[in-house]
Amino acid sequence: MKIIKFSPSEGILKASVKSIEDLVVLSYVIEPGDKIVSQTKRKIEFGKEKEVKTVRLGIDIERVDLSGESLSVSGKIFESSDEDVPLHRYHTISIELDTIFTLQKKSFLNYQIKAIKNSSLRSPKVFVCVYESGYAIFYSMTNYSIRKVREIKENVSGKRFKSSGSELFFDKLEKALLEETKKDWDLFIVAGVGIYNEMIKDKIGIDSIIYETVSYADTGLKELMEKDVINNKLKERSIINQKKKMDEYIKSISSGDNRYVYGIEKIYDKLNRSVPPEEALVSKDFIGRNKDLVSALDKASADIVIFNQQDESLYTLNSFGGIIVKFY
Repeated sequence: MKIIKFSPSEGILKASVKSIEDLVVLSYVIEPGDKIVSQTKRKIEFGKEKEVKTVRLGIDIERVDLSGESLSVSGKIFESSDEDVPLHRYHTISIELDTIFTLQKKSFLNYQIKAIKNSSLRSPKVFVCVYESGYAIFYSMTNYSIRKVREIKENVSGKRFKSSGSELFFDKLEKALLEETKKDWDLFIVAGVGIYNEMIKDKIGIDSIIYETVSYADTGLKELMEKDVINNKLKERSIINQKKKMDEYIKSISSGDNRYVYGIEKIYDKLNRSVPPEEALVSKDFIGRNKDLVSALDKASADIVIFNQQDESLYTLNSFGGIIVKFY
């Protein structure tokens, strides 16, 4: 997320959405009762004719829904840049990639402030190599930029792996890839023809590298983007981290560790006895239904970990009521 202005004391966040993960963060920051201002499209009727205009609208938020690559924010209009769009009518603003918005809240909770700052400070660093026999391109990608960082070229002739040019090219490519694996990448993708991928995989032998199939080096990155490979792989990584955290908690509960508590009444009982919470796993749905408890945990300095990936670990958390708290 690109922060333009963030003042928790004033309850103001002005920002631009730069990733799908930003939308997930905003889905538990933006709440009913908040106000939001953004550009949006509004259908306007002039007699029998209709026109779609881009207008700047302010909404008193009543409903927030995250679906796919869009966060829908609905409510009554309190501000309009166009006289043809009257106030107090209902409208839905769709927050998507590159949407710029201004959010006004009565207050930000600590976990919301932390989530906003984390999303702005560091975007995932992704390495992508797209190649064909004789030509490879290395890219460095973040939420904010795509940079071509290196090209490897070699004249290749003859049959696939028999020519000296082909052998030299793949030798150079493998050495360059090994150099890159020593850097701090969140995601490492190598994309080329399947038979070449298998050869590189066997020689490099690093399990964390993701191999994909593309036709040509020049168009390879576009192919990956069109298939949404990078976002999907980042989501898979998030699911893996969520599962590891859930497994840790289940193991501790099964062993009888009484620091791990679930059930709203039992959690409140610990808090009322001034037992400090260390961490809380909560589902997004639980937050929406139990803001007072989440706020109490937040004020007690618990690290709030929100489960939002639809997988088995989220279903497991929901079977415990949507929340498990680890106390000191």
